Amino acid sequence: MLLTVAISTANDRLRNIQLPDNYGGCKFLVIQQIYDVSLDNVNYSGVLSRNDVDHHILNYAGLSKSRNFGIAHATTKYLFIMDDDVAFDVERMQTLIEWMGQNNVDVATCQHKYESGNFAKNYQPQPFRHNIFSLAKVSSIDICLNLEKVREYRLNFDERFGLGSDFPSGEEYIFLADCLKSGLNVWFYPITVGVHPDITSGMDFYTSPAKTLAKREMLKRIFGWKSPLFIFAFWLKKLPHVFKAGYLTSFTKNMLVGSKLD
Repeated sequence: MLLTVAISTANDRLRNIQLPDNYGGCKFLVIQQIYDVSLDNVNYSGVLSRNDVDHHILNYAGLSKSRNFGIAHATTKYLFIMDDDVAFDVERMQTLIEWMGQNNVDVATCQHKYESGNFAKNYQPQPFRHNIFSLAKVSSIDICLNLEKVREYRLNFDERFGLGSDFPSGEEYIFLADCLKSGLNVWFYPITVGVHPDITSGMDFYTSPAKTLAKREMLKRIFGWKSPLFIFAFWLKKLPHVFKAGYLTSFTKNMLVGSKLD
């Protein structure tokens, strides 16, 4: 068995998970974070009754902590990162890891669609080697890891970032940038693996100080002393959209100046 799909979920959202039919050569690691005490004794059935599902309960929040649990506990060579609201195709995941093995790829990214049928991003039609800028466009549900390489370099998600932390986004970009900086072979392959609801959390980066500061701190974490240039460029690029939404003042203050979270 070569592939584990690590599905992060929280509280009673486990009920949303819809697994494909049993597929030989793949196992599912369901990581359920329960921090709502009213759910401690809830009896879940369905997907958890399958013999290809390994269910773990964590009593703390933090999406990056969930991802890191998957990296630490998966027992296969490859790990595909997944969320609980995505319909995914295991056969296409298998195609992806076969391509990774044939091309000595350590970290692969792929593509997903929305339920409306549109692609989530403007994906390229051909495989390509990622650079620090192309990684900024990757969604976490498009990432497949060769765990042997990731563990060799002791790479993990930065737990200060991601939903359930002070900085509720940017964790996948930071992780992939760390992989690239460590010398891992990081590539994109144009195969559609998942279908996601049309609304995504990544579209909102300005309606609260925490969301804007997450972008600022993400850029500081990745680019270090060069980050002021990239922070300004991000602010400039997003300015028309933020202005139209009515968040110009707060977005500008938090992106360019920064502030402490309450």
